[in-house]
Amino acid sequence: MSNDVFDVAVVGAGPAGATVANLLARKEKSVVLVDRDSFPRTATSFGWLNVRAKPLLDDLGVKVKSHVERAFQNVRFFSADFSKSATPSFDGAAGYLIDRVGFANDLVGAAISAGATARFGAAVSDLKLRENTAVLSLVGGETVESTLLVLASGRGGLLLDRAGFSLEGGASAMWTAQVDGHLEAPLDGDPRVAVVLGMDKLGSFGVCCLSDQRVSVSINWLGEQANAITSLIALCKQAFQHEVLPIDLATQATRAKLVRSPASLALDLDTHVGKHALVIGDAGGFVSAASNEGIYPAMWSAQIASEVLLAALSSPQSQDELMGFDAAWRMKMADYLRSPNTDHQFLLPLIFSNQPMADRMGAAFFSGENI
Repeated sequence: MSNDVFDVAVVGAGPAGATVANLLARKEKSVVLVDRDSFPRTATSFGWLNVRAKPLLDDLGVKVKSHVERAFQNVRFFSADFSKSATPSFDGAAGYLIDRVGFANDLVGAAISAGATARFGAAVSDLKLRENTAVLSLVGGETVESTLLVLASGRGGLLLDRAGFSLEGGASAMWTAQVDGHLEAPLDGDPRVAVVLGMDKLGSFGVCCLSDQRVSVSINWLGEQANAITSLIALCKQAFQHEVLPIDLATQATRAKLVRSPASLALDLDTHVGKHALVIGDAGGFVSAASNEGIYPAMWSAQIASEVLLAALSSPQSQDELMGFDAAWRMKMADYLRSPNTDHQFLLPLIFSNQPMADRMGAAFFSGENI
């Protein structure tokens, strides 16, 4: 049993949870970071991160080069059948290719170095919201009590229900799956990213990342769930056949795990504030609908939440301060999270025939700017 009452308990040690724990600990608040998994995690997952994350990483004490494979500027858009392509131009890097798991481990390590307490390897079995505190019961018998609570543990589940959040429904389903591969010889040339647009009439798309000796292919599917893995397999085959990738990952794609992305769900929710509690990151739907990139918006939502939590901890009307989170994130993040308000079937021919439009699509996809 634990008799400590922390200022804030954070459930979920992903990018959102680790970020808010770090920022609060740097302000000398007592923070406990709770996760069912042990750290460091050992799996690998190759992907990309918005270049706009760098200033926040600096604030967190995380070096950009730590688990960041390479900055990339070489981007090509392809039509679904690979018959058309366009190369957008960028002022500087379009983003960073990263080992997502190693990057997440670094964020957790930085939070602990900043002063956060870790409770890893024990799942939360129950949550009780008392008059002035939140109490978490962990598997194994330990309890964690805090003045305020942050839920950053993914979408759905017991804790969100117990905290009074209803996060189902809303945005149209986006199904996503990824397959990773390793090259026998280092990549010849700069790292590159290929985005395959218009894979169906709904705007589904694929992303291929290639750097040094690593490669990944992901599907972001807006159609019927049953067709998502089949489309990923076909994408892997076509990317290899058209020499976009040097290896065919189709066999590995048959074993890919399909999950539902909460892309743009945040915009459909009535509130991200509960009694003593905020919900951030994937749990709150903070994922870009344009690109399905979730690391940067998760960290951004955590940054905004940290400012609200600090105000709540210093106020006798803490719940009133927490209520300001909804307005704060919407004012700063809404445009970034929503899907481009345009007809995909009308837009695609312009991207492949008009350089300024290709450039605008590049800025929309990788930086969240309006088309």
